[in-house]
Amino acid sequence: MTNRVVERKNMVVDMASSFYPTVFDPLAVKALKLDLLALCSLCIGSQKSEDVSQADSLSEVNLFKDGLVSVSAFKWMPPWSSETAVAFRTFYKFLIGTLSHSVDDSIETKVLMDSTIFCFLQGMIVEMTMEFQQLVPTVVSFVNRFLACNKHCWLGERLLQTLDEHLLPKVTVDYKLVAYFAVFDKIAENVTIPPRGLLELLTNLVVFLVKKHGPDTGLRSWSQGIKVLGICRTMMMHHHSSRLFLRLSRLLAFTCLYFPDLEVRDNARIYLRMLVCVPGKKLRELLKLGEQLPTMAPSGESDTFFNMQAPILSHDPRKSRNISAYIHLERVVPLLVKQSWSLSLANLGFGNAKADSIEGIKDSEPKFDDAVIGITSDLPLSSESLSVEQQLEPLRVMDARISEMLGTLRRHFLSIPDFRHTPGIKVKISCYLRFESDPFSRTWGFSSPPDNPNATDALPAIYATVLKFSSLAPYGSIPLYRIPFLLGEPPKNSNSSVLKVSSDIRAVENGAHEDDSIRAYVTIELEPRDPTPGMVDVFLETNSENGQIIQGQLHSISVGIEDMFLKAIIPSDIRDSSVPLYYSDLFTALWEACDGTSNFGRETFLLKGGKGVAAISGTRSVKLLEVPASSVIQSTERYLARFVVKVTGEPLSDLVKDSGVIKDIIWKDSVPDISNDAIHAGANFQVPLQLKYTDEEDDTEIYANYSSRNMGCIHILIFLPPRYHLLLQMEVSDASTLVRIRTDHWPCLAYIDDYLEALYLV
Repeated sequence: MTNRVVERKNMVVDMASSFYPTVFDPLAVKALKLDLLALCSLCIGSQKSEDVSQADSLSEVNLFKDGLVSVSAFKWMPPWSSETAVAFRTFYKFLIGTLSHSVDDSIETKVLMDSTIFCFLQGMIVEMTMEFQQLVPTVVSFVNRFLACNKHCWLGERLLQTLDEHLLPKVTVDYKLVAYFAVFDKIAENVTIPPRGLLELLTNLVVFLVKKHGPDTGLRSWSQGIKVLGICRTMMMHHHSSRLFLRLSRLLAFTCLYFPDLEVRDNARIYLRMLVCVPGKKLRELLKLGEQLPTMAPSGESDTFFNMQAPILSHDPRKSRNISAYIHLERVVPLLVKQSWSLSLANLGFGNAKADSIEGIKDSEPKFDDAVIGITSDLPLSSESLSVEQQLEPLRVMDARISEMLGTLRRHFLSIPDFRHTPGIKVKISCYLRFESDPFSRTWGFSSPPDNPNATDALPAIYATVLKFSSLAPYGSIPLYRIPFLLGEPPKNSNSSVLKVSSDIRAVENGAHEDDSIRAYVTIELEPRDPTPGMVDVFLETNSENGQIIQGQLHSISVGIEDMFLKAIIPSDIRDSSVPLYYSDLFTALWEACDGTSNFGRETFLLKGGKGVAAISGTRSVKLLEVPASSVIQSTERYLARFVVKVTGEPLSDLVKDSGVIKDIIWKDSVPDISNDAIHAGANFQVPLQLKYTDEEDDTEIYANYSSRNMGCIHILIFLPPRYHLLLQMEVSDASTLVRIRTDHWPCLAYIDDYLEALYLV
């Protein structure tokens, strides 16, 4: 720099005191003098860099503070006042300094960031925003001026970072916090600022709104709740989901559960589902759809908005005809037995007979007092009175064991809901929905983006999927299932990096698997009126990315008899430590009640709700399995472990205990005397029918030989909704197993034979 230039700068610095605006100067003169003071600050800055002693008497900060006194009233004036505009114009002049728009000088940028005037102005803006809330829109406009300039964009980002670091921790969480929402929105859309501080502040605000909600705060809560969700939406549009997921999901989940306004809760629930289900760029494109809609003009131009025809794509039945070829709903756990038939019992009653007789549930009838039935007259009995006496149930004498079993059964049936009057027991079938990308793209015209064809965006997606279910089987009303978002499966024969898509669609910090975005897990809830296999028809409605409506029938889902297997309901007064003993006693009582020769058939048991009663009409069967004991134990542990209630016999108990799969049951070392039971049963076929080769053979020898090979018994108790039971007593031996079956629903025996063969023989 030449001496002449230095002399000119020194002259400008010496004249700085004469440039101070006075109070009575016109506003235009004040603006001109403040521009001259900004020029003086540049000269002072250059003198400091050259170690010139004249600059010691003045500083840029003092020059700015003294000059701003003339327009200091802007702090109390409205944001649109001329004095406020002059003040922020001065901020701008002092802040940019010597930065040029034409040359990208990183050295000048670093010098400005380290300068005292820059640090002072940052602190002053934070203090003004904190103290004078009416200046927040002006501060936002001031920051936007820097952000709109490619050269000075870093200045705007730096100011936003300063506000995030120094303003957010100082603000008070109350209803007045809404004044800073414009600043929060700018912070939310800036990707250089971590969203953690803002999300914590918004969470505290939502908690405050929930706590302070009352009769007079309804509209205020709704307004601020909608604005908080707007800031959350801005974050989701500009930040990566992995950066937001943990804290934003907590904020949205809390809003879904506890916010007092219904609309805010619904919107938060939608945003939460989108954050969890929709990955990356597809989420941002989905959120930006609202910004692309035409806006309404404030004057007579509104006719253009209403006359504009939005592109509405109707449903094309020809394209939806074969969607089951590439959209699949499949079971998570395949069935052991795929039933191709189902046993259906027609109502054989007459008159007003209903299906209740088949279901085994009827309304309870009032009981007459025994004192009324007694004979109180010496008159001769008529034929009518004799017929009445014949219809009365005779007195029965039962021992303590039978009485205890009846008490166990009554306690059990009181836990079973009567589905005619209360919600019945649900059976859940887990499935997953997926679709193939290639045939879907060819049918519905999806094309990957040309700029990035190998990323997640190369896969098609479907939105707002609704699955509707129906069945001819007695499964009650099946609720529909909604899936917000689903990606297509990558092509299996593709060699491109599309196969690496799993790393892009992996959900972060939510415990999800890698394939959760290309497989949507679906739960089909059935409320069986009868435990029978059947088919569930599936109808799909969804939307493609370009707005086309997709509707059609998918392949049906098979329901097997094993889907009806549930654990027996435990009464609420049973302690956890007493559950194994309760199950064992219940098995014994049901085993006795399902014997065709027992006296339990005349007993009725009240169901939960106090309106319906049920009776037990038992039947039994047997099946011999020619499989070794090890295979029986392994298959039982894999498929029926949770239904085992008791294991008897020391050899069998030791084998089952060693594996450690079956726990919390009753163990008994003694084996029941099978031969005596079989002999007393006579022709009831409790063991397989065996032909005699000679007349000298004795039945006792046959049963004794069978018993000598017995290692023990496995007792299995299965509940079949809505109120039935399946009991299996498996007498395990080294080379074969005899399965004794008892049930109070005889049609299920038609499916149990195939199930046992598939379970143990195949």
